[in-house]
Amino acid sequence: MRKAGIVFLVLSLHFATLNAQGMREGLHDFTHSYFRADPFQGEFSSFVKALVNDPGYSSKVFHVRTDTSLFFFSGVYTIYNPFFFKPTKVEVTLREIPFKYTEGMLIPDTILVYQLTAHAEAGDKGMEDVKKEFEKIHKRYYRKFFDSNLFDLKSEGISDGAIHNYFVPFYTLAPLSVAWGRTDKECILNITLRIKPSANVAELPKPLDNP
Repeated sequence: MRKAGIVFLVLSLHFATLNAQGMREGLHDFTHSYFRADPFQGEFSSFVKALVNDPGYSSKVFHVRTDTSLFFFSGVYTIYNPFFFKPTKVEVTLREIPFKYTEGMLIPDTILVYQLTAHAEAGDKGMEDVKKEFEKIHKRYYRKFFDSNLFDLKSEGISDGAIHNYFVPFYTLAPLSVAWGRTDKECILNITLRIKPSANVAELPKPLDNP
């Protein structure tokens, strides 16, 4: 019986690892489909270089990290559009933010937030476009993730909206979020990816075994 229990445990761990790898592949499939510069393809430094030096921007802002400020990049694409509808503009940002793995952490770490935002008109047509895209993304990809949750957005400045967070095994922080929202001025669809560079590759922040 003891031997059978050990075999069962080994097989369970093996299939759990395979499942986790499959979920990571689902995330990589998503980023490859939507982000023009994919952080999971090749070295991280090459990704940043490709993002910053992309010639397809109508405007961009770039600040390197210093002793007093964190990394920030934003650009507005001229023709790139991975969505089914036609936005008024598509904006990409990569910014470094402070992050605490635990509430008792005195000195925060930093992670990178990589976002793609599609802007649409403020009327009913714009809202219908971003909501449909939001639902299409979830229907296509949610099975490729370990878990997901949905929250309604009713914060200041947003009259309607929702956000889906998508999780992979062994990580407590959702690496991917997709949201839509409507304000008085516009409707938006936003994709947010959370990453942590390590040894010149893009990793996911906050694994379960993080101290």
